[in-house]
Amino acid sequence: MIRYLLFFVFLFYSNIGYSQNWTLIWSDEFNGNILDNNKWGHDVGTGSQFGLWGWGNGELQFYQPQNTQVENGIATITVKEEPNGLVDSWGNTSYYSSSKITTKNIFDFRYGKVEARIKTLNGQGFWPAFWLLPVNGNWPCDGEIDIMEQWGNNYLTNSTTGAAHIGTCPFNQSTHNYENFSVYLSNGSYADEFHTYSIIWTEDTITWYVDEDEIFRVTPYSYNSIPSLNSWPFNSGSWYIMINLAITQSGPNANTVFPNNIEIDYVKVYQNSLTSIEENKYINVYFDNISSILKSNNIIKNLRLYTIDGKLILNKLNLKSKSINLKNLKKGIYLVEVEDILGEINNSKIIIN
Repeated sequence: MIRYLLFFVFLFYSNIGYSQNWTLIWSDEFNGNILDNNKWGHDVGTGSQFGLWGWGNGELQFYQPQNTQVENGIATITVKEEPNGLVDSWGNTSYYSSSKITTKNIFDFRYGKVEARIKTLNGQGFWPAFWLLPVNGNWPCDGEIDIMEQWGNNYLTNSTTGAAHIGTCPFNQSTHNYENFSVYLSNGSYADEFHTYSIIWTEDTITWYVDEDEIFRVTPYSYNSIPSLNSWPFNSGSWYIMINLAITQSGPNANTVFPNNIEIDYVKVYQNSLTSIEENKYINVYFDNISSILKSNNIIKNLRLYTIDGKLILNKLNLKSKSINLKNLKKGIYLVEVEDILGEINNSKIIIN
């Protein structure tokens, strides 16, 4: 007996949804007048103490704690010119200072919703970032999650990006892979006002949001180098948060304004329990063949199938067929999210028994 999931059959007979109950497990809303050292530490210098030149990217800034200030519920990271220069452990001189705050050795986690509300900046050479690395990890084989990165230019900062990096260790450019996105403002700049940047991170899935709009999603299937060359590192380890304002190797130009800054309103981490809300009845999904599939011209943009505890086990895009073979699924309760080409999302629950 072959079992198929018939979208419009179960959606018609059942109106059963699920919701994510987010529990706040860590946050900082910067309500004091100094950075809370029970929540944040600082990276200092240029990375030379770790054998890195410009933090591994040829960056031009020297990080120092005093470039982070907290006042009126806002943490401000300021980038400045340093005419006299700041000398690192290799004897190299940096003519710019900035700051990088991190929860390394203080707070780390795996999975959940991670969000910050940040006002960025305009200007050639500026590189603000909100990102995650694994505790005691090696780069890039243990992964990197970039929730927000922006690269300033000679005009307005109207693009924001995010990425998930994988690779082998030691680093080799030929085995380094990443999936990323860019989203653009039609008017103005991300520096004009505060915006929220977040991910929802579950086993085998990372989804990016900008101002609560879903922008991008990766799974192990997003990388054609998995498993032949790379592994998916995002189900392992415990991860910490960083926010920094760097200066790119190419640097500023004559139009770049100093001093300048980014402002952080809050940073929050949630974890969730997936609950279901039953409004009608379960549906037993048993079909001998596909002859009873309903005819429809609608294309399913996304279909995601979750176990009852929230693990994503199926992610299908742009489906023209109205059936999915479920013959390999175990008996149990499953949660289904279906999005059509018009953007309408329906959530339902099914039982296979």
